[in-house]
Amino acid sequence: MAKSIIKSTIILVAVTMVGRLLGFFRNIFITNEFGPGIETDAYFMAFTLPFTIFLVIPGAINAVFIPAMQGLMGTENEEKRNEVFQKTMTVCLILFTLLSVAGTIWSKEIVSVLAHGFDQEQQELTVQLLQIMMPATLFIGLIAVLSSVLNAHHEFFAPSLGTVINSLLVIVSIYTLVPLWGIYGLAWGTLIGFAVFAIYLFFPVRTRHYTVRWNLSVSDDPYLKGMGERFVPILLGTVISQLYILLERFLVSGLGGLKLTSLILANSIVQLPVAIFAGALAVPLFPLLSEYVKQNQMDQMKSVMRKGLLYQYHLLLPTTMGLILLSKEIVRLFYAHSAEFTEEAVVLTAWATVFYSVGMIALAGRDMLTRVFYAVENTKTPVIIGGVSLGVYVFCGWIFIPSLDHGGIALAFSLAAFFNLAFQTIYLRKQIGALYSYEFFASIIKGALSSIVMGGVVWFLKDSLLGLGYFQVPFLMVVAVFLYFGLLMLLKEVMAKEIMGKLWVKIRPKKSG
Repeated sequence: MAKSIIKSTIILVAVTMVGRLLGFFRNIFITNEFGPGIETDAYFMAFTLPFTIFLVIPGAINAVFIPAMQGLMGTENEEKRNEVFQKTMTVCLILFTLLSVAGTIWSKEIVSVLAHGFDQEQQELTVQLLQIMMPATLFIGLIAVLSSVLNAHHEFFAPSLGTVINSLLVIVSIYTLVPLWGIYGLAWGTLIGFAVFAIYLFFPVRTRHYTVRWNLSVSDDPYLKGMGERFVPILLGTVISQLYILLERFLVSGLGGLKLTSLILANSIVQLPVAIFAGALAVPLFPLLSEYVKQNQMDQMKSVMRKGLLYQYHLLLPTTMGLILLSKEIVRLFYAHSAEFTEEAVVLTAWATVFYSVGMIALAGRDMLTRVFYAVENTKTPVIIGGVSLGVYVFCGWIFIPSLDHGGIALAFSLAAFFNLAFQTIYLRKQIGALYSYEFFASIIKGALSSIVMGGVVWFLKDSLLGLGYFQVPFLMVVAVFLYFGLLMLLKEVMAKEIMGKLWVKIRPKKSG
């Protein structure tokens, strides 16, 4: 099982990296085509609701569907598994169709609240774009169920590849639909991307012997009842965790032009390493955590959790330092490829990048511990902590926006993530006992010391390497990685030896004969 998880993680990291890179290219192409301004702000604002649903629903359904399906594994339960799948699909089709229709009908009211700082012309454009993209909600619901079925069978490649297909279609629309319909073509491309994603997932699900049929006999099904009881608190917790996006849009819409696009572009920079090094690891680990809990092997579960947290920490800590020290250089490298992306846009995006990057480690740790809570079937505590953390976010935003402008919104998000991580640790320890070991904290300290030295070297070198142009950032990244892990090796850090050992196995030349 462990080898299967490791293999799945490697594959998932690779596909996730491609998907996130395509997401970067998508944003690059959008800003190159339209530049930061009225149209891009309207598009990103309109996409907020479908995007938030995409972040909320798949994770919530995944968290309740996998434990239910794992109890039905085996050929003798194939018919019952198929029945549970059919009922879940039927309920989701009804609910997400209604949600799509409601969002389209009340799009004007939604935009008037969410984008209260936009003028009338920009609000009207945002409403029109939301009406085009809102039906994507139905396809998102289908994606959530189909992905969960595949995850329950330890199949993570197909759902991850679906995100790649989605991003590719949006990029294609920039060069096919946008020349015909402008920003509206981009909205249609976004809708088509989700539709094709959902259709694509039906094929690998069919190979698992599932069939799609209408089945509303849900009232007396104990599996559906159990999923429903767990789904509500998990959904509330996930909604609370993603309300940050809605609040961010609400807060930034009144701060003036370019601020919304700057925040989104900065967040996409930070989310790339978080998704690759944290999200891609947490998804395949969840079934393993649940399995250890069901077998009452809590020590093994904690060991997997600690190892996952340390992997995230040692990959994200040097990344955090690099993003803080090289924020402007990184923004220029990624986005400043046309006259539309001005130096003002570079400064605004870099400013937000610094404050978002502060919270990367906390975001990764928060999501990992949330998975542990779900594995031990405690869905209420993350909801409560998430709700309080949201209050912390609003309070910190109110404190820091006057002095830091849109950077205050990013900093508030990072501080709320640390608060969430701290309180999840406290309450999880109360429930299952001590979480961390001496070796765990020693590894944390070694990483902190190594990152300080690494940061000093990068800061010293960066001005002297300006002549390298676009190669400045990649060169400094290579130096930083080798320096960080080299220092950890000198400090005899076991995790660094393991990471470097696996890398060496992959790159060393194979002996002939």
